[in-house]
Amino acid sequence: MTPSHSTSKPRIAVIVGARSKHDKYGDSAGLSAHIRWGLGGALSLRFAQDYTVVLMGRSAEELAPVVEEVARQGGHAVPIACDVTDDLSVDQAFAQASALGRIEVMVFNVAPPFPPGVTVANLPLPHEIDPAYLQRGFDIGVTGALRCVRAVIGPMLDAGRGTILLSGATAALRGGASFAAMSPIKFGLRSLGQSLFQAYAPRGVHVAHVVIDGPIDSPGLRALFKGQEVAFLDPGELAEAYVMLANQPASCWSHELQLTPNLASIGTRL
Repeated sequence: MTPSHSTSKPRIAVIVGARSKHDKYGDSAGLSAHIRWGLGGALSLRFAQDYTVVLMGRSAEELAPVVEEVARQGGHAVPIACDVTDDLSVDQAFAQASALGRIEVMVFNVAPPFPPGVTVANLPLPHEIDPAYLQRGFDIGVTGALRCVRAVIGPMLDAGRGTILLSGATAALRGGASFAAMSPIKFGLRSLGQSLFQAYAPRGVHVAHVVIDGPIDSPGLRALFKGQEVAFLDPGELAEAYVMLANQPASCWSHELQLTPNLASIGTRL
């Protein structure tokens, strides 16, 4: 369904983190649009079928390719720069989004970048992690989520409806020898999501945490795992699951959804 562009204000879905940190360092030639920019791009494209989407990232320029693809597919996207570690930046970004229409959905799809020199292939052991990295990562991945929630929750509660979706990972469920740089942050986001659900579900706002249990298909991860058999999660199919959560009837809301590829065992990343 193509979003309406009549004189009435449109329904808004905000995708915070509308690109992937894994959409770089790989060849996107020949890849479908819903894989080219990882989960953030796929969420943007899918929600644009039903909403006007506001795409937030560190700069509006980096969002331009996704905005162009949304338009090519018949949707409408507005890029807004947002630094989730800065109160003023978040407040200004969401004020711009709110001016476009009522924010019905907010997806927090932000994960801290890996420490310098680190990739999925050489994740550090716990004693190798700089404590400053964890402090910065928590400010992005947990406190950043809280800043975004604070920006949307008032109008959602006033309206008695709304959806907040948080992108999690296997590392939110248990730590692993090589995942100490991620697990504390993802544990924190999951815990925050549980508190949000308990506080706001009775007042009509659906909060759900999505455990993404495996590597998401993207140009960067394809390059990293080239020649290996990897059970990638399809970003477009993940995005469909997010939309399903946004459309769930209130009598059977999910507060958490775990998504695991059928070709891998649960928790194989750890």
